[in-house]
Amino acid sequence: MHLLLVEDDPELGRQMTSWMAEAGHSLQWLENGQAALDWFKDHTCDAAILDVGLPDIDGFTIVETLRRSGITVPVIFLTARAGVPDRVRGLAAGGDDYLTKPFAAEELLARLDALHRRAAHAQPSRRRIGNSVLDPVKRRVICAEETVDLQPREWTLLEVLMQHEGRIVPKQFLLEQVWDIRFDPGTNVVDAMICRLRRKLESAGSDLHIETVRGKGYAFQKERP
Repeated sequence: MHLLLVEDDPELGRQMTSWMAEAGHSLQWLENGQAALDWFKDHTCDAAILDVGLPDIDGFTIVETLRRSGITVPVIFLTARAGVPDRVRGLAAGGDDYLTKPFAAEELLARLDALHRRAAHAQPSRRRIGNSVLDPVKRRVICAEETVDLQPREWTLLEVLMQHEGRIVPKQFLLEQVWDIRFDPGTNVVDAMICRLRRKLESAGSDLHIETVRGKGYAFQKERP
């Protein structure tokens, strides 16, 4: 998984960076709330781990802000506050799980795996976006009388982009999510599939749009500009 950690304790931040690397996950570590909110404007991740007691913006407020913006990334709160009212507040703010400090690496990793499994096994359903209907069971896009059947990897690519609608998704993140490649292979595999996906959508008259953000990645838009 590609993870975001927001934690102002340098020792814990270094420790968690080591834990995630050993478990095979990539981790972006930020030390304050404003940096996290700025990061989410141009980036995305599979899950976020947020300290509640940050020096500027507390973790609860960060999640409330993300949820109001339509960002649904799973969130685990880290905090020394063990009281029931704090846990209730965290879940009410939009958090998905709550872990009290101090904690073991094994428990955090298990909770991250559980979040990932729940997201992967969510029941798919048809979704209408603009003039198009997306069918995740049959992996196809329906626009008026036209039906676009997508290959499994093309559908996965479209799904990842849609999950982060309006935000820039870096090529490396797409390589990890769609091809399970965690290094730069030096090929244009992402660009080629984006072009093929665009052609299929355009040929069906769909107004779904994938924008190229030069030097940064791609962004999914509901309608063509």
